Amino acid sequence: MAVKVEGTTLFLKTRVQLALLGFIVILTFFLHLGMAAPSIMEARNFITAREITQNNAWLIPTMNGHVRLAKPPLPTWITTLAGLGAGNMENLAALRFPSSVMASLTVFFLFFLARLLSADRLVPFLAALVLASSFLFINTGRQATWDIYCHSFMLGAIWLLVSAVQKSGTSFGLFAASGILLGCSYLSKGPVAFFALLLPFMLAYGFAFPLQAVRKKRSGLLLTLVVCVLVGFSWPMYVYLMEPGGLSHTVSQESIAWVNRHVKPVWYYWGFFAQSGIWTPFVIAAMVVPYASRRVARYGNYRFLLSWILLTLLLLSILPEKKERYLLPLLIPMALLTAHYLRYLNSVFSEKWFSRWEKAILVTSGYLFALIAFAVPIYTFFMSYTLRGEAEGQQVAVTLLFLLLGIAILVLTRSHHVTCLVVAAALLNALGYVFVMPYYLEMKALSGKREGVPELEEVRNRAELKSMKFYAIDGMRPENVWEVGKTVDTLKISNGYLQLPVALPAAIFSLSPLPQTVLPDSGTCLYFVGQYQYMDDVKDKEYHLYILSRNIIEAEAPVSGMEQLPTD
Repeated sequence: MAVKVEGTTLFLKTRVQLALLGFIVILTFFLHLGMAAPSIMEARNFITAREITQNNAWLIPTMNGHVRLAKPPLPTWITTLAGLGAGNMENLAALRFPSSVMASLTVFFLFFLARLLSADRLVPFLAALVLASSFLFINTGRQATWDIYCHSFMLGAIWLLVSAVQKSGTSFGLFAASGILLGCSYLSKGPVAFFALLLPFMLAYGFAFPLQAVRKKRSGLLLTLVVCVLVGFSWPMYVYLMEPGGLSHTVSQESIAWVNRHVKPVWYYWGFFAQSGIWTPFVIAAMVVPYASRRVARYGNYRFLLSWILLTLLLLSILPEKKERYLLPLLIPMALLTAHYLRYLNSVFSEKWFSRWEKAILVTSGYLFALIAFAVPIYTFFMSYTLRGEAEGQQVAVTLLFLLLGIAILVLTRSHHVTCLVVAAALLNALGYVFVMPYYLEMKALSGKREGVPELEEVRNRAELKSMKFYAIDGMRPENVWEVGKTVDTLKISNGYLQLPVALPAAIFSLSPLPQTVLPDSGTCLYFVGQYQYMDDVKDKEYHLYILSRNIIEAEAPVSGMEQLPTD
C-alpha cells in the first residue's frame, strides 16, 4: 500500500527519486570543475599523473621525480586516464571529473543501502539528498583527492555485502563484487576506509541487528575476504617485490605520521555536526537521544544509526592525527540518521500533531533557506559590478530564479511541507555552486594576484628554459611544482655557498634574492630572469628565478630579458 506523503505519492516513486538525485549531483559536482586552483593534495595527485604519462611509470609512480609509494595508485591511475581521455593532462576539469563521478556514486550507494536498512521508501531518498548537499562532502567530492575514492568504494562494498546477506541463496556474485570494491578501497588509500567506515558499520550492525543471517553466509563472507585480498594486495605485493626497501620505508613513515603529524586534541572533532552544512539543526535534534530515539525508531533502527555515528567519531578521535576532511565517513551515517528524523517531521506535520520545538526547527530553517535565496541575487550583482564594472546579462535570469525559489521555500515553510522543503533546500544548495561559487573563486584568484608580478606558470612560456633542469632552494611546494610544469629538484645553501647542480645551465628558483657571491665556483655565473608569484594567498613572498651557467657563455649575447648579477 502506498504511503501518502503531503497529499502526493510523487516522491515515493523510484524513478522520480533517482531523477532528482541525478539532477542535484550534476549541478553540485560537475560544473565549474576547472576554476579552483589545485590544493596541495590535488597537486600531488596531478603531478604523479603527469609523470606517469611522461615516464610510463604506472606501477611504480613518481612525484616530482621521486618514487611515490605513500598512497596507493588507483585514484591516480583513474585521474591519469581521465587526462589522457581529454587529450590534455593540464585540464583541471578533466582531472577532477573522476572524483565527481565517485561522489555521485557515493550518493547512490547510500540510497540503495538505505533501502535495505529501512522499510520506508522516503528515507533513502532523503538520506541521499542530505549527503549530496552536505558541505564537507561537496568540498571533498569536487577535489581530486584520495578520500572520496576509498570511502565511495567502501560504501558500495557495504551495500553489496548487506544485499548479499539479506538475499536468500548463496549470492556469491554479490559477495565477490563486494570483495572487488573492498580491494579497490584498499588500492585507493590503504586501510583508512576499513578503519573509519567498515569497522564502525560492522560493530553497529552487530550491536543493533540479529546476526543469524550473517552466520548463514560464512562461505560468501570468506569469498569476499579472498577477493578483497587478491585485489587489494596486488599492487603492494608487486611493490614489495620490486621496491622492498622503498615500501618498508614508506610504511614506517606513514605509521609514524598517524601519531606525530597534524596532532590534535581528542575533542577536535566535537563540532562534527557542522560539516553537514544546512542540515546542522536537524542533525543536532536527531542526536538528542531522549527526544529522538522513539521518534526515529518508527522508520528505522535508532540504536544502529546512533551507534554507527558514535563509533565512527570515537575511532577518528582516538587517532592523534586529525584533519577536517577525515570526517568524511562520518557524514554517511549522519545523513542516514538525519533522513530518518526528517521523515518523522514529514509525518507529524502532515498529520498536524507536531510540537512547538519541532515547528521552531522547521520554520527557523525554512526562513534561513529563504533568506539565503533572496541574498544570492544581491551577492551576484555586487560581484559582477566589482569584477566587470557592469551587471551581466544572466543576472536578470539569476535574480528571477532565486526570487522564485525563495518564495517557494517560504510557502513550503508556512504550509509545513517537509519533503518539498528538503528538496527545495537541496536545490538551493546546488544552484549556489552553479551561480555563486564562480564569482567567489574568481574574486579569490584576483585578490591573491600582485600587480606587475606574473604567475609562476608563466615560466612554461619561456623558450630558453624548456631544455633546462629546474631547481629550487630548499625545495618547492607541490602546488608550485604543478604550476611550473616539470620536475623541480632541491638545492641547499650550506655555509653561505650554493650547492651546484651536476649539469649546467640550470634554472634556479629562490624565495629570496641570490647574490653572485653565493656561488662557490668562480667559473659560474647567475643571470636574473624575473620574479614570479609564490602563492595566490601569500603576498609577501615571491620566487626569484635565475639561470645558473658557466662563464663561457658570457662572451655570447645573454638571453633576452636576463640580467647578469654583479659580483659584489
